[in-house]
Amino acid sequence: MTRAFRLRATLLAAAVIAYAAAAWAVAPGFYDGIAPPQPYRWISPPPQFRSTNQQPLTGHQAVRVASNGKVDPGSVFTQDGQAAISFIAGAFVAPSSGSPVTIDIKPQTVVPDPGPTHLSTNVYCVTSSSPLAAGQQVLVTLQFSDQLPAPSDVYEYQADGPWQKIGNTGSAAPYYISARASALGCYAAGYPANAKQSAQGARVSGGQTVPIIVALAILVVVLAGIPLAVLRRRGGQEDEGP
Repeated sequence: MTRAFRLRATLLAAAVIAYAAAAWAVAPGFYDGIAPPQPYRWISPPPQFRSTNQQPLTGHQAVRVASNGKVDPGSVFTQDGQAAISFIAGAFVAPSSGSPVTIDIKPQTVVPDPGPTHLSTNVYCVTSSSPLAAGQQVLVTLQFSDQLPAPSDVYEYQADGPWQKIGNTGSAAPYYISARASALGCYAAGYPANAKQSAQGARVSGGQTVPIIVALAILVVVLAGIPLAVLRRRGGQEDEGP
């Protein structure tokens, strides 16, 4: 085994280890979101996006009541995928009639003043024909623009306010942020207005750094594997020659 071959093998092994470590740090399904997202659809776009902006879309779904009397688990998305809620079986109170529970997600044009919080996304309100069951939660997931500072948390308000931070549970895809909510209301992602930003104007967010590490690891694995494949092919041809 040549020295060059041993070096390439060592690099490949290191890349695989880095790949596995980064993959372990993110939830299943992450790799479906490696590609850059579609341009964000704004209710009221920042000046640099006004010429190309498209209005955001709504979401609607009817969730059936199963034979065991519980509302099925599921996820409801807006048609453009910018907002979604997910829930487990029995999360909603089952109507006595057994009829499906309808859930709607709509972007809002008029919202309470967020005060010291900078909102990085549209505001989406979630309503349903049946309330959440006692002690149940929904997972709220919001997309944010890859061209602006990333949000650090999800915020919500009920009725006319005030806004409250409900946190950040991370996300299985880049440029998305999630948080659990114990009541249906209106949601947006954002960060404190006085939060520090990098020199490039982008916040440092764990949800973005991990995807970059993983993408680089994948690239290294692919590039390191090419010389090995070439060497194996040449070795096979030499063995067949005699």
